[in-house]
Formats: sequence, C-alpha cells, structure tokens
Amino acid sequence: MAETTRVSEKELERREGFIRAGHRERHVIDPFTWSYPWKGAGVMLGVSTAALYLQNRWNKKPYYYAIVPRLLLIGAASAMGYAAGALREKHYQTRDAVIEHYMQLHPEDFDHFNDRNGRSFSQVLLPWYPRRTQYTRYD
Repeated sequence: MAETTRVSEKELERREGFIRAGHRERHVIDPFTWSYPWKGAGVMLGVSTAALYLQNRWNKKPYYYAIVPRLLLIGAASAMGYAAGALREKHYQTRDAVIEHYMQLHPEDFDHFNDRNGRSFSQVLLPWYPRRTQYTRYD
C-alpha cells in the first residue's frame, strides 16, 4: 500500500473509540451518546407523548383530558422501553463476549486483522473477464 494512504496508529485509535458504543462522552442533548436503555426509554416517551397529543387532537379534547391515567401509561411505556434497551445491551454484551472467547480459542483465524492497514484494493478484487453475449460464438 502507498504510504500516503496509511493512517497513523493514533488516528486509528481515535476513530475506533469514536464509533464504538459507550466510548463517547455522554451529552444530554445528544441522544446518540446515550446508553441503549435510555435510548429505549426516550423513544417510548416520545412516541407515547405524540400518540397522546394526536389522540386528543383527533377527538377534539383538551390536553389535560384523562391526564393521570395517560401519564401512568406513558411512564409504563417508558419503563418498557428502558427494559427493551437493557435487554438489547445485554444481548450485545453476550454476543461480544462469545466472539472474543472464540477469537481467543482460535487466534490463527484472525491474524489478518492485526494488520491495520489491510490489503490494497488490487489485492481485494478478483480478475474480471468480460463475457458479453454479442461476442459469443455459436458453433
């Protein structure tokens, strides 16, 4: 590979840390930095609130119509979203642990991942032979 296309180790570490879940600094206004349980709760809170608003608008009721039971339902939906996010996070942790364990048991299968620069594009592509129908001979 050409030296101009190689990236420094420091830059690779920065990129890896940026794209992995849970490695970025958390900000309240940026939901992409939230953990999965809080994302699930936030989504369910937003969907439930939008459904409450739209149902009130459709039925021409004021915003405070049946507000206590609906707030309880919004809280329950948010709790279900939090639980779904926690389940998702647990699933991803288990999956990553299984993959890491397999990689420890079979390191020879993953030696090509140690070269961070990888293969050049010419080594990835297979040779191409054009086989077009207009050049086919029928004998």
